[in-house]
Amino acid sequence: MRRINVALIGLILLVLSSNLSAQTSSSFRVLFGVTDTAKTRWEGTITVKQAGQYSLEGWRFEGDDNTDGMRFHFYTHPSREFYSPTGGALVANGFIVNAAGVSDSSEFAFTTAQGDFSFRASEVPYAKGIYKLGGRVYVDRVPVAVRLTDTPEEEDYPSIAAGANGEIWLAYVQFHHSPDGDKLRTSPPAVPQDFKQYAQPTGGDQIWARRYFGGNWGEAVAITPAGGDLYKTAVATDANGRAWVFWSENRGGNFDIFARAIDASGAKGQIQISRGTGSDIDPVATTDASGKVWVAWQGWRNGVAAIYSAHHDGKGFSTPTKISSSNQDEWDPAIAADRTGRVTVAWDSYRNGNYDVYARTWSSDAWGEEIPIAATARYEAYPSIAYDPSGRLWIAYEEGGQGWGKDFGTYASSGTALYQGRLIKLRGLEPNGSFVALDAPLDSVLVGASSIHADRAGSQADSASLDPDAGKVLHRLPDGAAPSYGAVAMNTLPRLVVDSSGRIWLAFRTPHPHWWSPIGYVWTEYLVSFGGKVWTEPIFLNHTDNILDNRPALVPVGNGKLLIVNSSDRRRNFKLAERMSDLVGLSQNIPGDPYNNDLWSDGVDLGPASQVIPVVGAGFNARLEAAGRDSVSATAIKALHDYRGGPGRNLRIARGEFHRHSEMCDDSASDGTLIDQWRYILDAAALDWVGCCGHDNGSGREYSWWITQKLTDVFHSPDRFIPMFSYERSVAYPEGHRNIIFAQRGIRPLPRLNPTMQVYAPNENVYGPAADTQMLYAYLRQFNGIVGSHTSATSMGTDWRDNDPNVEPVVEIYQGSRQSYEMPGAPRSNREKDSNGGWRPKGFVSLALDKGYRLGFEASSDHVSTHISYSNLYVKDLTRESVLEALHLRHVYAATDDILADVESGSHMMGDEFSTAGSPTLRIKLRGTSKFAKVSIIRDGKYVYSTSPNMQEVELSWRDNQPQKDKTSYYYVRGEQDNGEIVWVSPMWIRYIGN
Repeated sequence: MRRINVALIGLILLVLSSNLSAQTSSSFRVLFGVTDTAKTRWEGTITVKQAGQYSLEGWRFEGDDNTDGMRFHFYTHPSREFYSPTGGALVANGFIVNAAGVSDSSEFAFTTAQGDFSFRASEVPYAKGIYKLGGRVYVDRVPVAVRLTDTPEEEDYPSIAAGANGEIWLAYVQFHHSPDGDKLRTSPPAVPQDFKQYAQPTGGDQIWARRYFGGNWGEAVAITPAGGDLYKTAVATDANGRAWVFWSENRGGNFDIFARAIDASGAKGQIQISRGTGSDIDPVATTDASGKVWVAWQGWRNGVAAIYSAHHDGKGFSTPTKISSSNQDEWDPAIAADRTGRVTVAWDSYRNGNYDVYARTWSSDAWGEEIPIAATARYEAYPSIAYDPSGRLWIAYEEGGQGWGKDFGTYASSGTALYQGRLIKLRGLEPNGSFVALDAPLDSVLVGASSIHADRAGSQADSASLDPDAGKVLHRLPDGAAPSYGAVAMNTLPRLVVDSSGRIWLAFRTPHPHWWSPIGYVWTEYLVSFGGKVWTEPIFLNHTDNILDNRPALVPVGNGKLLIVNSSDRRRNFKLAERMSDLVGLSQNIPGDPYNNDLWSDGVDLGPASQVIPVVGAGFNARLEAAGRDSVSATAIKALHDYRGGPGRNLRIARGEFHRHSEMCDDSASDGTLIDQWRYILDAAALDWVGCCGHDNGSGREYSWWITQKLTDVFHSPDRFIPMFSYERSVAYPEGHRNIIFAQRGIRPLPRLNPTMQVYAPNENVYGPAADTQMLYAYLRQFNGIVGSHTSATSMGTDWRDNDPNVEPVVEIYQGSRQSYEMPGAPRSNREKDSNGGWRPKGFVSLALDKGYRLGFEASSDHVSTHISYSNLYVKDLTRESVLEALHLRHVYAATDDILADVESGSHMMGDEFSTAGSPTLRIKLRGTSKFAKVSIIRDGKYVYSTSPNMQEVELSWRDNQPQKDKTSYYYVRGEQDNGEIVWVSPMWIRYIGN
């Protein structure tokens, strides 16, 4: 199905063709209860004078909040927070007034039980909000938001371009749900006899395009057939009036860049542009001064990403050219062209051990040298570029702290978490290669640290430092999590354009105002603009509420006029019916998902720039001293990769983990984008395998699951990097949170057993199998998956009432975000007075081992934490099948650093179970990143050997001189370094059958 609101789209373009002082359509956000300290009912009427028809649209409505014609009634509500159903402090509530035929003299009058007030349109220009009713009401002008699609499917990834003859082309991806999509995420009334429905395919993706010309939108045209596996779009128009739509498509297991031209007569034939082995994704496109269309993208070859480009010469597309030069990963290309024939591509690169922004320009039929735009030791990424009328290139990018993705968690703060804070920066590059800056501060107008107050945006200039503080971890409180960095701005993903008058437009995402919904936290798009003298204050863009990585398409449609198209899932309105998060896991019993992505547009007219853009000289940012940790880590990682272990010395070590979270999760305000998880995994952590990401891949919603699975295939590089299909399934104690992993794509998350069943949540004081966990085991057996419990000795853990060794062969003994759960008194283990996540001592791993469970040890991150928890597997090769096999065999050890560990006994290795007639003997080899202060051997939960080698490399042999005949005992090794780093080697279960 597809529907596009033709009349409303025409209306918004009519708005953009008019002067705001004349009669036109306008929208105003009216927030009530700005200063309320108690829940207050706001009820009343609105009267609009000297304007046309109007409508009221609820903003953050929930429950019985409602508007009906000129009447409205709603309450101020507590701020919504995860795990706080009743919410926090009171926040303003209100609605948006959308009115036609608005002029400066139009008046909006309100009668309420709290008092009456009014305002004229002339009082509220863009970016200049006003207060009424003694400060209790806040009013600001917002762009008119028009819904472009209204379907039960998901419309996303828009791109837009303007042609030379005034036409506009829009391209986007539409995801088609399966007929049973909602049913498959709801709780089954009983344990299914067969789980095959959880492998039901989706309807796949489809690319659509639409043309606006002469005041009308034509019919949407299918660029691809339905049922594809597609990712993102780009569009540009050529000199012949054709629009070229680009996208990435998975054909035969490889993502490549495809293109298709379209004009008023319809779509032409498809063209495949990239043909290399490896994923080609993230196309961006532009048109040069001669009317040629250019496209750039990220292409993966042999496990390394580079930036490629091609252009259409009138006959066909050129052979793709690699335009980045390093042997490290390059990301997120942006492209722009000027009036003289130059074409520039910018991107960010990990070549210096952190992300830096580079650019390269095509001029005079050749590519110039790479130019570093921002190359300090800080995180500099996600560039967006545009040329102004003078030929000056402007580059916007986001900046984070030093040490991005390095050591961060409960016991480390020398690095920076992935979304610890972000600033938007802007630089200019003159045609002669010199750098300039605007003679007007940008920091002071961008949004500051997120707060619950929608009327107070703060200032990026007041943001706390984003750089790490290694001493913060010393101030962690008992039961506390990783150290917080306080009031930092979190402005991300800049989108930059410059119109022909020289007006600069900059859109960006931010979590302000702070708000949570049952499907996750809310991020919003804001817009600022520079018209020659000063920047505007941030302009709120309605219907841009969505996940963090949701990038609008911007196109100037005249001097001082901008059209923005984005997707919104409408998460700002709190749908109580969804109720997806609660303290016992996920309740999924609604008849349908009340949230889905549709396309919306916003039109803004601020008038042309008033003067030539004023600039001042700005030298290239000197590179800060890089952290020495990178070289140390690289050496240690190489040692792990070079090592061969196992009885035949033919198994290599694969570093990884399978417990991370992203924006897709309902509780992930600080984890960052899904793409940033992959950046961390591939670059900062340099893992060999991973399971990513989140609670039910986004609360079990079909679309977020589809995107998560898609990216798992996008970043797969056989023999080099192995991403597994993984999600966290959370159930309350005593069943516990578990991380699930599959080798194959297409297995949906398993909903919880119907919570109305009394056996669903077992009484922790009544011991016996839990029905939901037993259902999980049956599902895993059918699809050959495995699972591991995490934070087992917390309220997220288990009392070990259940175990199936065939599908639950490992346990997360340590978590970077929290603590260790090895056994009471062990290093970094939680304790009654210091247990982040609650204290449940029945969940210690030692108790599971004492029950006879066969569990290997792995370590993973969970929320926020980075670079301090690893699951190292001994694998035959780097394939998904080998990763799964190693986990099944428990050939795994957990570590907080890049420590090498190899423990064997005869022809057996860690994780094995066997019998021996001789005294059990362990051969231990450890190679640390610092000296080992202590090495311990634990048998059946008791220390049987300990040594203090004070050496970085330890090799020893230990024999059990007191084995018990016919008893199977478990033995494992723990190594503790003098710097506090730890390694836990999976147990061996040895039955002594000698005399």
